[in-house]
Amino acid sequence: MSLALALEASGPEAAAAVFDTAGTVLAVRRTHAESSHARLLAALVADTLAEAGTSARDLAGVAVDVGPGSFTALRVALATAHGLAQPTGARVVGVTSFAALVDGLVRPKKVVVPLVPAGRRLLYAGFYRADALGALTLLRGPAVGELDTLAGTVEEALALRGGKAPPWFVGPGAARERAGLEARWPGSTGDGDEVEAAHGPAVEAVARLGARLLAPISTTPGDGAPRPLYVRVPQAVAMLPEERASWAELELAPFGEADLEEALAIEKAVFSDPWPRSFFLDEIKQPGAFALAVRHRGILAGYLLAWRLDHEWHLGNLAIAPAHQRQGIGRFLLGTLVKEADAAGDVAITLEVRPSNFAAQELYRRFGFRAVALRRGYYQDTGEDALVMMRDPRAGA
Repeated sequence: MSLALALEASGPEAAAAVFDTAGTVLAVRRTHAESSHARLLAALVADTLAEAGTSARDLAGVAVDVGPGSFTALRVALATAHGLAQPTGARVVGVTSFAALVDGLVRPKKVVVPLVPAGRRLLYAGFYRADALGALTLLRGPAVGELDTLAGTVEEALALRGGKAPPWFVGPGAARERAGLEARWPGSTGDGDEVEAAHGPAVEAVARLGARLLAPISTTPGDGAPRPLYVRVPQAVAMLPEERASWAELELAPFGEADLEEALAIEKAVFSDPWPRSFFLDEIKQPGAFALAVRHRGILAGYLLAWRLDHEWHLGNLAIAPAHQRQGIGRFLLGTLVKEADAAGDVAITLEVRPSNFAAQELYRRFGFRAVALRRGYYQDTGEDALVMMRDPRAGA
């Protein structure tokens, strides 16, 4: 029987659990760590492994809560996970605090919003929609802000879900802000004194979700090399200028057939459902096509394909090569499209994005896009919905 380890250290508690392929927890240890995760987590892991009668070299994988939560604790937990897995090549998978908070929750036809304290009066918020049977699906990317700021985001999420049911809030942030939540959305935290998951994500939930991600065949969004989910833009990134000096080295030109071979390689590297050659050929030949390729020192760094339909533009594809990501090139390309649309005279831009693609949603929101609709089951490889986003200057976006 294959065994794996779950780590939960997003808040004041540190916890470890050994679990099997079905997600059944065989041993668990937890302690109040506050700000001592670096000192306590390794010993906690050793004790949990010993209780389960196993060792790190026998682990098939490690599931770790990637947040949001305490920045320092998240980094400690991830470093511990990679340190345990590296000698044997075991897989490391990430589970968000939001997913752990709502795991097993059944609230039919609700928009479920897990809330995590983010310091001072700030809250991290996740967003899920429940179907008629209560099964949860990720609705959109996370947000951060004070309750007054998040209220508009919650209303946007409710509009996406449709219906008049109030949201349902869970988690330690909901416990902290219960009075304010009930004042705005009566009945949104339950009737009892205890808010669900008020003490934070449970390591048992991380284990259950980790088992699904570690399965031999997994199409669960979020699989892959985990990174901390900070939600807030790091201060170093926020201080970067809107236009970077490195952009002077970028060469922008129309995307054509000569770019296809490099583009196809990028597609396979960054998307789980890459466009085939035929898609590119069809799109660049469409009337009103707007296709751009950006090169850095002669190498294709990214591309954008859009087209104009009457008084609206639609963005069909925006991709950045892995080696050129986090350098502002996506912002450079999207900014070029926005300037083109603005020059055409208050022209709206629409696009589809996976609810699990948090980074892309954040980029689009920085340019004034907002979520306006859902397309259920749009992505055939995972069955994910598509979040339809729009930037419409005429609506004051």
